[in-house]
Amino acid sequence: MLEFQEKRRFRRLLYSRVTLVILLLILIWLLNAVWKVYKKQDMTKDNLTKTTADLEDLKAREKMLSLEIDRLKTEGGTEEEIREKYGLVRPGEEVLVVVDNDDSINSNSTSTKISFWQRVLDWLK
Repeated sequence: MLEFQEKRRFRRLLYSRVTLVILLLILIWLLNAVWKVYKKQDMTKDNLTKTTADLEDLKAREKMLSLEIDRLKTEGGTEEEIREKYGLVRPGEEVLVVVDNDDSINSNSTSTKISFWQRVLDWLK
């Protein structure tokens, strides 16, 4: 009978409102901790995909730069780059500047326009 009363006392203590509130608070605290871990895992997953994409971009850029370095190691590539950047020419070569005729006609017609007041003065003379 004593054993039965102890079990009853234990159940009464276990199912009391205070115990249930404490257990509920512990459950809420644990769920909050799990949620924070989930959010961190999700953020880490996003960072991994971004980093992987960045790595692929950097590998492509490295390949492009390696090809450019190989091109510049040749004499023709070096000469081409110097000509392009600095506009240099070899001795005996000449630089030609091509001017479009349409632009020169338009620039002359805009400079010879007479203002309204100039036309009025010319009319009065």
